Amino acid sequence: MAGVTIEELGLKFVKVCMKLYWGSWWYPLLFAIGLLCTLIWGRKKSSRIFIGYTAFLFLTVYNPIVVKYVIARLDFENEYYRLIWILPVIPAIAYYGVTFVSAFKKKWLKAAAVLAVLGVLIVSGNPLNQVVKNFALAENIYKVPNELIEICEILHENMSNPDGRPRVVFDASLNNVVRQYDAQLRLTIDRNASIYRAGSTVAGEFDENSRRYKRQKAILDVIDYQIYDHPKKFRNALGKSKTKFVVVLKNEELQAFLLKNGCEQIAETESYNIFRYKGLKKT
Repeated sequence: MAGVTIEELGLKFVKVCMKLYWGSWWYPLLFAIGLLCTLIWGRKKSSRIFIGYTAFLFLTVYNPIVVKYVIARLDFENEYYRLIWILPVIPAIAYYGVTFVSAFKKKWLKAAAVLAVLGVLIVSGNPLNQVVKNFALAENIYKVPNELIEICEILHENMSNPDGRPRVVFDASLNNVVRQYDAQLRLTIDRNASIYRAGSTVAGEFDENSRRYKRQKAILDVIDYQIYDHPKKFRNALGKSKTKFVVVLKNEELQAFLLKNGCEQIAETESYNIFRYKGLKKT
């Protein structure tokens, strides 16, 4: 997690990560209550499925000593939060909720139990507007912007080889979601390079002197930060990476720069300009 290091926190690292991930302790507390009830009243083997699994996790990946002396050596602390995903809090709460409701025989008692479970989940949960900013319903079944689908169709129409896998530069607004819809397109800009250039530590360390990062930075400087000081580096980066298309939000200054540096505009949508990179003609 960004800003959280084993070196600084030591044995408290796991606790801090858990707190940052869950926000509040209500759901983990419900999970713990369910485990305790299972230990006391659970008779079926199937009801104990979460106990052994959870015990194993707390003896290994959630063990502060293991984390401090093993995870730290593996240089995995920036990705450690992903290990919290395997703690079955949500599936277990669902299981315990159904088990609780099923314990009642009369219909009116079952209905009351359902309302009680829903009430606990609602009260202990976090309002959506506190978790996600600018929340909006998905525009389509692919859960990507409709405009992205239109852009992908345009790119396919302009491919010299329908079965090809062209490299495409997308700006930050689309780069991390485009392959969710169209895996045939290859990205010139790596996700980690993009967030590292933005100043995040989540992506880990980058060798800023490596050829690969220098190329991506030369493109990012233009596409996402509108820094036009090194046009030759930008053209070289597109050429060396074998980029075929460039897709950017509409911006007159950026559009003029791209047209001047070997890009040919082939289409536009409501918010984006789409270019084919051809390189400068040799004179």
